[in-house]
Amino acid sequence: MGAYDTMVAGLSGAGLALLGIITVHGTSEYHLNAAQMHDELRVSAETALADAGQNWAELTLKGQRATLTGSPPSVEAAEAARVAVLNSSGQGGILRGGIWSVDTQFSEIRPLPTASPYIWRAIKSPGGDIILVGSAPDENIKTALAAYASDLSGRAPDDRIELARGVPDGDWAEMARFGMEQLDLLDSGEARLTDYELRLSGIAMESTARIQATASVANLSDPWRGVPNIDGPSLWKAEHIDGTLVLSGSCETLEERAEIAEIAATYFDGPVVDQMTVSSSEHEQWIQGVRLGLPHFSQFENGEMEFQPEGQGFKFEGEATSSTLQFLREDMSQLESDYPVAIQAETVTVVLDEISDVDLGEDPLVACQTSFDLIMDANAVVFNLGSAEISRESGVTLDKINAVSEFCADNLMFEVGGHTDNSGDRAANITLSEARAQAVANYMAATGFDTARLIVQGYGPDQPKLDNATPEGRAANRRIEFKVQEWNE
Repeated sequence: MGAYDTMVAGLSGAGLALLGIITVHGTSEYHLNAAQMHDELRVSAETALADAGQNWAELTLKGQRATLTGSPPSVEAAEAARVAVLNSSGQGGILRGGIWSVDTQFSEIRPLPTASPYIWRAIKSPGGDIILVGSAPDENIKTALAAYASDLSGRAPDDRIELARGVPDGDWAEMARFGMEQLDLLDSGEARLTDYELRLSGIAMESTARIQATASVANLSDPWRGVPNIDGPSLWKAEHIDGTLVLSGSCETLEERAEIAEIAATYFDGPVVDQMTVSSSEHEQWIQGVRLGLPHFSQFENGEMEFQPEGQGFKFEGEATSSTLQFLREDMSQLESDYPVAIQAETVTVVLDEISDVDLGEDPLVACQTSFDLIMDANAVVFNLGSAEISRESGVTLDKINAVSEFCADNLMFEVGGHTDNSGDRAANITLSEARAQAVANYMAATGFDTARLIVQGYGPDQPKLDNATPEGRAANRRIEFKVQEWNE
């Protein structure tokens, strides 16, 4: 072998040795970095899922292949999770790229429920905690709203939002965010977004905050509507809390405090908690509103009655039967002062045990007539003696009449018939029976029933139900009846 060949051979050997060193070193480096690369891919993918609002998805990573499992709330959510993971670490590659395949092994995808009306609520407690309730269209918006609530309050909200379809067109998320921004000005309250209506209610101790929030909500642009209902501090309050009626605030004298507590104890069927104090104020004659309103508010299922001299005057919120609310309106209309009255309560439907076996869908007319007959056989509309004025003891019957009428088909009309016994002059009895039937129809109309579906008829003594020879028979003949018929335009 010549000197040249020896030199080449030596160089070749050295090169192979060097290559071996490089190869061994490179392999070692690869193995050392493989675990690190796997962790980086996993962290990137999990972060991408969280940023996309798809926290329901479970990630498994094998090399650069990802597998997603879980129960997606919608087809859109499933695809959003897949795309988020696929794009979480670049465009892919065998060694140094990102995730290059995503296998999905989801359980059954169920379509989101549709909410109508579409309601979202943010509730702020006096301590500053926020509760989120209602619907949101997707996980991204749900997460973003919760994050904004956290920024405002400085703590995580109690997030009870459920995903649902049916969100109104427009920037719904921005309107919900705006509602929370205005709610933040209040000491406590609620921002409620119902379809296109934003209602802001609550208490702002500072007048500047009340003015600012009221103006902002009242001046929303189409298609959004704002309803501000922001109060100042209450002078006096009654509140239903966990089965008790709590009285708080300030009274003018010890005698007035005792009188208010006695009214509550008389009309509320449960314990009354008296937290009232005594101190004079510049507001006069407001106790008359308590005398008129507290007996009815005591019958509410829940809610608050407040006297706000610098706000809405006497304010009623909560839930009650239609008769309770109607009698409350009638009595508060007698208030002899300049204090306004705001009744913002919801009507609750009474239970109709009498018609539990009636199939309202089989034959609408027959079922409706049967229901009215059963209700009126078991309950009576009572009138004050010799007059067409409905007695307040008829409240339960009136509530059931309203409830039955709502169950009946929209294409049905109702004849309200008044009947008397045969005592006295027949013509006078016919006049009285018609006036009493009209009083019932007027009550139904006052609670929102369509008067076009009502017919009033007075029959006097001409259609007795029982023999007038006995007191029991005469009592049964003094009655209100309903006859159901097809709509006749």
